[in-house]
Amino acid sequence: MKLLIIKADKRQEYMAERLREKGFLCEFYKPNMSVNDMERQFDGVVFALPGIKFSRVNCEYDTRLESILSLVKKGGYVFSSMADEIFLDAVNEAELLNFDYYSREELAVLNAYLTAEGVLELVLVNSNVTLRNLNILVTGYGRTGEAVADILSRNFVCVTVAARKEKDRARAISRNMKAVSFSQIREQAESFDFVINTVPQTVIGANLLGKFRTDCVFLEVASKPYGIDITSAEMQKRKVIIASSLPGKYVAKSAGVFIADAICNIVKEEGLND
Repeated sequence: MKLLIIKADKRQEYMAERLREKGFLCEFYKPNMSVNDMERQFDGVVFALPGIKFSRVNCEYDTRLESILSLVKKGGYVFSSMADEIFLDAVNEAELLNFDYYSREELAVLNAYLTAEGVLELVLVNSNVTLRNLNILVTGYGRTGEAVADILSRNFVCVTVAARKEKDRARAISRNMKAVSFSQIREQAESFDFVINTVPQTVIGANLLGKFRTDCVFLEVASKPYGIDITSAEMQKRKVIIASSLPGKYVAKSAGVFIADAICNIVKEEGLND
């Protein structure tokens, strides 16, 4: 299978290397490919994670989605992540089949732990005390929140998990962490050195921000629209670090290999190489 790779960061380099080891032919997209004699030469295209960023194709080049899709044979395959309705409509218009590799459970779990390792590094860099002396709030206890809380706790950080569901709070407590509901955060806000948000919708607004100490550091791990009110945080002169796409920044090789393996699993399970 011949794949067109859309490169946005180093993850795609390691992903392509892994795919070649598995027998795929891989070529990186370049703008000069969008010419008539090169149309429809690829069996599939692999978009970066996410495929669309800031309303444009997540690519090292400024290019149109339709130009990329025109290079894939009709009936061919699109491997993407976090695709929106506009993206999917364009794929259907090009008569291609879309597969969301980020929806793969194995990749989501592994990516969460890569994110957690990046968070640990950011905590170390932005703290002036040992991990054992830190009191950190992790908001959300999905895959990423669980992984972040777990790696911090295993490094002797005092972790408090804020979760909506009672069962999630119980799981955190069973792992020697503290747990609160979101409504209980303000009661303990002054005790936290860091807040790490993993919820992609506002859970820490202007009023709640004012309850934290002025030296508290906020790490925003979730995607837009974010869980921390960034505008209010800036107005209050809070230190907020937008920590998105951490796997690509800190562990690009592992992240790329995991994406490649997820694509290989899709090809095998769907019989795309038959």
